[in-house]
Amino acid sequence: MKGATTIQERLWELRKDKGLNLEELARLTQILKSALASYESKDNKEINHGNLITLADFYGVSIDYLLCLTENREQANTPLTELHLNDEMVALLKSGRINNRLLCEIATHKDFIKFLADIEVYVDGIASMQIQNLNSLVDTIRHEIIERYRPGEDDPHFRILRAAHIEDDEYRLRFTVQAAGYQL
Repeated sequence: MKGATTIQERLWELRKDKGLNLEELARLTQILKSALASYESKDNKEINHGNLITLADFYGVSIDYLLCLTENREQANTPLTELHLNDEMVALLKSGRINNRLLCEIATHKDFIKFLADIEVYVDGIASMQIQNLNSLVDTIRHEIIERYRPGEDDPHFRILRAAHIEDDEYRLRFTVQAAGYQL
């Protein structure tokens, strides 16, 4: 229902979503069919406030939604405590410093949960800890090989072991670039 930009379009789409014709809607809401038809017509017809309330109640939406003042069809006036937002986040959202519409698009994207899990691994330091463990193992094996076989700097096996040591900053760069959808 993102296409509706006028109350007429919104009322028409809500009625169609319910699979109703004007006669059925009139019978269910006790609003005259002619009034309902005029509300959905392109002419700018004023809607009686009682009928506006009746239609909002019938469709289970807010009056703000009917009037196209919000795109929130189902979650009107959700208390902040239910959203678990801290004061800083509320202030940021209200400030206009970020694009809230874009933030909503990102958060409702089908892959957002996966993206969030990847970021959580990074932020919590789990990835860094594992990189350090792997680097310790690679360094131990490399030192053992150096002591036992004394390979030259150009030895391909020695170079592979040196390349296997990943710096945390390098991982961070790779993670950021790949999370953005690019390949290195």
